[in-house]
Amino acid sequence: MTPRRSCLLLLAGLFVSSACSAEASAGGKESAPPAATGSVHRSVAPRVQVPQPQVDPREGALNSAFETVVAESISRVRELSGGKAHAGNVNVAISVRELGPRPVELVARHPDRLQRPASNMKLVTTAAALVLLGANQEFLTPFESDAALTEGVLRGDLVARASGDPVWHPEGFAGERLRTVAQQLRDAGVRRIAGALVLDEGRFPAPAPGPGWPEPSQHWSDYCALCAGFSVQGGVIWAEVTPGAPGARARVSVRPAPHGLRSRYDVRTTRGGGVDVRVGATGSAVTVKGSLPSGREPFLATFSHPDPVDYFASVLAEELSAVGIAIEGGVVRRRGVELDGERVRTLAELRSSVDELYRPINSESDNSVADQLFLALGHTLTGEGSREGGREAVKLALERLGVSAHGLEQVDGSGLSRHDRISPRQVTALLEAVLAGDSRELLFDSLAVAGESGTLKDRMGKEPTRGRVFAKTGWIAGTSALSGVCLTLDGRTLAFSILVDYPPALGGMNTRGFKPMQDELCRILVTTPRLAVSPSAATGGESGAWLTAEER
Repeated sequence: MTPRRSCLLLLAGLFVSSACSAEASAGGKESAPPAATGSVHRSVAPRVQVPQPQVDPREGALNSAFETVVAESISRVRELSGGKAHAGNVNVAISVRELGPRPVELVARHPDRLQRPASNMKLVTTAAALVLLGANQEFLTPFESDAALTEGVLRGDLVARASGDPVWHPEGFAGERLRTVAQQLRDAGVRRIAGALVLDEGRFPAPAPGPGWPEPSQHWSDYCALCAGFSVQGGVIWAEVTPGAPGARARVSVRPAPHGLRSRYDVRTTRGGGVDVRVGATGSAVTVKGSLPSGREPFLATFSHPDPVDYFASVLAEELSAVGIAIEGGVVRRRGVELDGERVRTLAELRSSVDELYRPINSESDNSVADQLFLALGHTLTGEGSREGGREAVKLALERLGVSAHGLEQVDGSGLSRHDRISPRQVTALLEAVLAGDSRELLFDSLAVAGESGTLKDRMGKEPTRGRVFAKTGWIAGTSALSGVCLTLDGRTLAFSILVDYPPALGGMNTRGFKPMQDELCRILVTTPRLAVSPSAATGGESGAWLTAEER
């Protein structure tokens, strides 16, 4: 049995009694308000109450080992930075909990200090979705009309209602998802739309960078892709460049397509040399230029589209044209479109699994997909597909989990913003609470695995940590983070959160200093056996004795 599977079975047994009692005390499931048109279909999960952890009476069991590693790491980054990084401006906050029916906090190093989480904020976004929506939920984007359909002609507008669906595909072929809508409309008898294809953005905001995001010079990058009520491939353009014969132009393939902007493609194939392909998109054109040596594998680049709603419109219009459906009135963007309730009917639906997004968000750290989910949560739970709505939804999830939201600041779903704040203790409490519920397997499956997958594929790849650390990485300038779950050699499950703040102008500190520190702390967690506690130890008497896995 794999460590992961063993852990899931253990967690299911550990928390079954507390989860059942919580549902009983809550009087069963709460009634859900009607889902908004164009939303995530959901069933509200019952409240889950997890026992509050007690402070470990075994003073110094792990804290001293952690303090040694932290001190050595700060000393190292001080040396690397020429003294610019030091104990006075490097903050390392840590919380570690042993999970179970009587949870214990094993390490508490400034656990309530509110710090930037970087991409560890994605754990909050996905946890909130798992708690508020439950498993097996879908985005639903309906295509409606109150116009008559005669002889293949829809004699009025076709209205699509925004749901916040990122319309994501793991290999960039999201246009195929919109092809299903086009085929549904054709199957319904539509051959021509006499009016317009109306994209009703509803109560979603216009696409714009989040507060505290990187400076505009970085907004072309895929990690700064914008979110909105409509999107395709999470607002990210995929460009594949295949070299030809020396001196010839390389073949440039862009997906999803078309992107709605002018194309400026000019990549030359060279006989040798390095790869020099430059990509980007502005409000007027998509650029893929440079040079690529012959004989190389195709070069793949991803970057952001300046307007995900227009991107969605361009790809959808192309798919409609491909099945022979003409749009006489073009594609227009509006808000709050009202149709005749007695005549309106749904002609097509775009459905997307919410569950399929957790892995790209947590394992691959996809920012735009996380931000889309954040807005969609707000839209579904509060009726506002805004950052304010997303925050309210997260607070509701934390309340349902019994996790304190005191001091929490969340302005996006990805953690890209420098305004985001959370404490390590809040992160471990959140992990513990979600692992106590029915969505524990979805959470585990979404995390990167040490030495095996996602953003941890090239970290902690040797024994004993390989395959035993399931976590979310995080980095923005001046912040390094790692939070998740460790499976110890003696069969315990530990939730941990390590958040680091340091001077943002100092490059190279994360890779050379803080990542190695986090990896070493995880190794200690995986290998340190349980410390037996005698009755006297719990009251300040003699310390307990170490037990090996066999003795347990």
